[in-house]
Amino acid sequence: MLMKNRFKKSLHDLIRGIRGCKDPEATDKYIRDAMSECRQEVLSQDMDIKSMAVLKLAYLQMLGYDMTWASFNVLEVMSSPKFAHKRVGYLAAMQSFGVDTDVLMLATNMLKKDLASSNHLDVAMAISGLSNIVSPSLARDLAEDLIKMMNHSKPYVRKKAVMVMYKIFLQFPEALRTSFPRLREKLEDPEISVVSATVNVICELAKKHPKNYLPLAPQLFNILTTSSNNWMLIKIIKLFASLAPIEPRLKAKIIPPITNIIQTTTAMSLLYECINCIVSGGMLSKDDEQLATMCVGKLRIFFEETDQNLKFVGLLAYNKIVLTHPLLVAQNADVIMDCMDDPDLSIRERAVELVVYLVNTDTLFEVVKRLMLQLIPQSRDQVLPEHYRTEVVRRILDMCSNNTYANVTNFEWYIAVLVDLIKITEGVKDIGAEIGMELQNVAVRVRSVRDYAVGASARMVTDKDIMIKNPGVLKYAGWIIGEYAIYLDNPEFILDTIVNIEPQTLSDDIKAVYIHAIPKIYCQYAGNDRIPWTHSRAQEILQLTENIVTYLEKYSTSMDIEVQERSVEFLEMFRLIALAIKERPADDSDLTPPALVSQAMPSMFNFWELNPVSAKAQKRIPIPEGLDLDEEFNVPVVYSESEDEEEALLREQIMKQQELNSSKNVNTASPSVIVKAKSKSKSSREAAPSESEDEEDMERRRQERRRRQAEDPYYILESDKVASKSRKPRRDSSSSESSGPEDPMKNEKLDIDSIPIMKLEIASIAAPVTKKKSKRHRTQPAHVEIAKEETFGDENGTIVDPDEIAQRRSSARAAPHRAKNILRVDARGLENYDLDSADEDEADRQEVEKFKAEILEARKKAAKAAEEEVKATHIVVKKKKKKAKVVKRVKKSNEKIDDKASQKAAEEDNEKNDDKAEDKVDDKVEDKVEEKIDGKEE
Repeated sequence: MLMKNRFKKSLHDLIRGIRGCKDPEATDKYIRDAMSECRQEVLSQDMDIKSMAVLKLAYLQMLGYDMTWASFNVLEVMSSPKFAHKRVGYLAAMQSFGVDTDVLMLATNMLKKDLASSNHLDVAMAISGLSNIVSPSLARDLAEDLIKMMNHSKPYVRKKAVMVMYKIFLQFPEALRTSFPRLREKLEDPEISVVSATVNVICELAKKHPKNYLPLAPQLFNILTTSSNNWMLIKIIKLFASLAPIEPRLKAKIIPPITNIIQTTTAMSLLYECINCIVSGGMLSKDDEQLATMCVGKLRIFFEETDQNLKFVGLLAYNKIVLTHPLLVAQNADVIMDCMDDPDLSIRERAVELVVYLVNTDTLFEVVKRLMLQLIPQSRDQVLPEHYRTEVVRRILDMCSNNTYANVTNFEWYIAVLVDLIKITEGVKDIGAEIGMELQNVAVRVRSVRDYAVGASARMVTDKDIMIKNPGVLKYAGWIIGEYAIYLDNPEFILDTIVNIEPQTLSDDIKAVYIHAIPKIYCQYAGNDRIPWTHSRAQEILQLTENIVTYLEKYSTSMDIEVQERSVEFLEMFRLIALAIKERPADDSDLTPPALVSQAMPSMFNFWELNPVSAKAQKRIPIPEGLDLDEEFNVPVVYSESEDEEEALLREQIMKQQELNSSKNVNTASPSVIVKAKSKSKSSREAAPSESEDEEDMERRRQERRRRQAEDPYYILESDKVASKSRKPRRDSSSSESSGPEDPMKNEKLDIDSIPIMKLEIASIAAPVTKKKSKRHRTQPAHVEIAKEETFGDENGTIVDPDEIAQRRSSARAAPHRAKNILRVDARGLENYDLDSADEDEADRQEVEKFKAEILEARKKAAKAAEEEVKATHIVVKKKKKKAKVVKRVKKSNEKIDDKASQKAAEEDNEKNDDKAEDKVDDKVEDKVEEKIDGKEE
């Protein structure tokens, strides 16, 4: 009863009270009251009450309440001699302490004391607590103590000491070098749990720098062949997967035991790690057909199990094996396709990644159909994540465009697929642009399907739903209908649709494409020579032209520079066309359209056909000899700050121009030099003075320029620096741009003949791609011509790498944002830590220690010399003071003698003068000594 009354509220009471609260408000009030009680209880001198308060705070901290304010009280409970109290303190510390906790600096000696305890439970508890609260300073101070604990008599302590060393290495990598021999010894420990802990630590360390642990390969191989502990075998196999790429000779050694495990084990986890070790460790080459067959056959067992995790890891392994043995993986296409219909989204994602490698001309249609069904929800309640829908679309595009559309035999079907994808993926961000880019690529490369691509693009441009839900494709659809307007069935309707679109509906980049497509479509409609030019047709085209002018006028003042530039350029042209049509006779006497419509504008777009160009073509063009790409085209001209300097610069430029003219010996007009403008008006430009111009002329022009500047309301004068002879105006960016810098190349002789003529060899743009006929094909597919990319220096053209196409397509994709994993350990300090540099580091350490010893010895000598100097100074001061007293006594005695012996006045006067001079000297010496002593004491 006494013990029960001592505790105001135990942990059991606290939990029961929280569970008894009926609503969140009551719970919150109850916990606040409990926190207030704990604040009072942790101040108690009774360790039982304090430890119970800390235990309750640890429980509340798990519920999300802060207890960092009680860090010092937790440290007090940790230092209790009772094991029950100490255990509560370490528990609270593991939950609430962090690397930046202030009281950790006070815990070093307490941890050292617990690690040296004779009770192995105290040692184990200290090690467990340290693994959660270790900081760089604690790791540095306690590393030696923990290395000693690795040889503890109790296996329980040795195992914990080995495990905590990994946390020590993360905070203090230097401890790895000193503890590595002891860590190596633990691989041969008689206790299997200690060996397993050591293997675990080495496996984690090898992930960052596996080269350090190659010397341990013989011992690890011995454990691999003798141990029957599956979990330890898994760690060793993972470790060998990290070591095998560094040491290729390990492959011949570890393949037999791993193969034996694959054939004999029944543990699925161990089986997967063995297969993953062979694949990830670079041991499975294209020639290892038998080994690959065994791995693929064993992985099929994973899909026969009901465990979803086994299916997931099986697909991960298939994704790695398919890179070297796609045919073997394709033999299991049935189980992979079944995984595409699995309810688990993660399994479907892995299956979608894998199915890209399994397609050919026979299976492409079926695979694409199955993938498109993945984009359609199976029920109204099902909501597919946006990233999954985006990934499925990208996989469809990648598998169809692979190897320059080698598997596509019907491009009309492919365009229909792209159109369906646009409708299915409405609302998915950024995917419309990727589909549009693929549609543009097909239209450019495959001539035979351009009319179908243009028709599909025209329907997209006129579809209002696409404008709202998937506008990214309109940029490429607008480019297609403009570039290949000859295939349009109703160009007038397309133009009317474009010019009547509301400005706020589309983005600026789409507007720029539409504006550029308008004149191309207009040429096709208005310049069609198959339709006779009559008065009624002229009126129709005039009305369309005026609508286009009105449309372009809206964007001629756009804030987007691309939209504004294109609008202004074509606006003037369409105004001229409208004027030319109006000038035609009102009757049908002249049946020829204006030359601007029939000849001028079409010649701007229809002269050359736009073909695909290789991305590497520009890199293959050699740089002309003598061309320096780093040299500036226009060397910046330094303008003077005063009028006198400007006039000197003007004279120098005139002299250079005259010398250049005399060297050319050519009858030319007198040169003119543009002087930097002092205002924004055109009247500020003045011609350079000629050779006959004298000082009076220049003074007159200077006065006239000053008068114009004073009258110019836009010219800004310096308010505080107005002189009578020279005035410094502010030079803004507008004035400098209006005048323009002088051409630095104007004095150089321009030699056109010295420019080399490069011969650009363009590959055939319409060479057909030869396809190998598969033995399994029953019917030969239709022949489709696919335009190759133009390049430089290769007559046969270049087939684009599929990876390059995918990279080009994904250039606009935004990098996915990945949330930070709070469970991931930061081991960046171990990445570049090399144990092989031990000798160099030891030599550097010895050199540093020697340098420190020399500095310490020099400090000791300096301190000793200063002490001796101070003692000597004190002795001199004493002697000077004694001498001063004697002098004063002599002075007094001499004064008495002067009163008694007046007959010796001359001699007494001489003695007085001598005494005064001596007193002055002594006073000066005494003052200097006292100042020196004060300086030494300070």
